[in-house]
Amino acid sequence: MNHDLLLGLPEIDSEHRALFAQLDRLIGKPQSHSVAEPFSEILSQLGRQIDAHFVSEESLLKACDMPPEELAEHMSAHEEILEQYTRLNLDLMAGKAIGQQSILKMVRGWIVDHVHQYDSRIRQYVSLSEEQ
Repeated sequence: MNHDLLLGLPEIDSEHRALFAQLDRLIGKPQSHSVAEPFSEILSQLGRQIDAHFVSEESLLKACDMPPEELAEHMSAHEEILEQYTRLNLDLMAGKAIGQQSILKMVRGWIVDHVHQYDSRIRQYVSLSEEQ
């Protein structure tokens, strides 16, 4: 995990490290034309981690006085990721052929892009709430 993505919040940083580790595990799986069982198991574990992380993160966001409109936007981004994860799983269960590279691109977006676009903003609100 790139140190630029650390927020200085031990619990959140630890959860982010775990998410990045799972992403690395997914990337490390051999490529094939279908989703192999170990790949799907890691993807399933990752989904559970993402869901638990969002619960933890949203609790922090509510406690740190993030402006309501920004909180709503952040939580909406979480909902969209969880909806995409659900759709992906439904497609895979229905036997839809989805290449691992497509899945990896999607998962990378859920983690890396979300941390860059949304989670990086958390730091300023936690700092503000600690000063008060």
